[in-house]
Amino acid sequence: MGLDPASHGRCGIERAVNVTEAAGAENELKAQAKRYGAAVCGIASVKDINKIAPEGHRPTDILPGAKSVLVLGGRPPLRGAWRSRNPRAIGLLEGSHGMQGLAVRLSAFIEVKYGHDAVLIPPGYGAGHTPLVSTKLLAEMAGLGTRSMAGAILLNPTHGFLFYSAAVTTMPLVADGPLTETICPAPSCVRMWEKKHTTPCLQACPMCLTGELEDGQIKWMEYNQLRCHTRAQTNSIDAFIKTLLAIADETDPHQRKLLAYGSRFRHSVENIAFSSELVGQCYECMRDCPASRPRPSSNG
Repeated sequence: MGLDPASHGRCGIERAVNVTEAAGAENELKAQAKRYGAAVCGIASVKDINKIAPEGHRPTDILPGAKSVLVLGGRPPLRGAWRSRNPRAIGLLEGSHGMQGLAVRLSAFIEVKYGHDAVLIPPGYGAGHTPLVSTKLLAEMAGLGTRSMAGAILLNPTHGFLFYSAAVTTMPLVADGPLTETICPAPSCVRMWEKKHTTPCLQACPMCLTGELEDGQIKWMEYNQLRCHTRAQTNSIDAFIKTLLAIADETDPHQRKLLAYGSRFRHSVENIAFSSELVGQCYECMRDCPASRPRPSSNG
């Protein structure tokens, strides 16, 4: 009987017994990811990732015996979202991309067709503000982008700013490896630095971002996460917990109701529902970044 890889995991479905890798599996898996809706897909070596990622935050901590990670990049925000002055127009797009669901479907495809274990790498934090596994690192090692002055946000050479998800598998695959050419800074940013000693992202968010260019390259950059968290992540999961505690501690029934139905708590709930784990919400550094925008043909 035929198997639908996307439906793997339903009660009673068989698992394929073929564990022999087909020639060209890398290309097939990338094509399948794009059929599911990903804009880009790259492959990273778990061995190489583990040389950089700290213990407890490695793909093998999610799936023992893991060999490869497939990283999927979602479609960039629409041009209209970038033009909107309401940050939620961009922030809520993260959920509509459904990136985590695409990685789950690709994991099912791997298990059914190739017989290797595969699973979504869960998004979000492990402890504090440290990611369980850095999707940014995974995407970088899969050759999907390079880091920027804007808080080391990853920029893809074709699509600019993307949302990412990843699937880890025991299947050995040929890794793409990191890109050799950097995306940031853009030529216009270099010219701006030479004249004003700043860049669009540094100018947009001087409280959270600092850095320096030298010879047209990033010499150093620093992202103040704690400062950004209090200024630009006020609808985050931490904000939800803080407001929930305030609601629970409020003894006045009328004030408790105002807190529960207030816009701050509602926005926190919306962002958790749509975005899973919100990291930032202002997007001002990316809004002003010339390299963050996709090429015109990629928005079609």
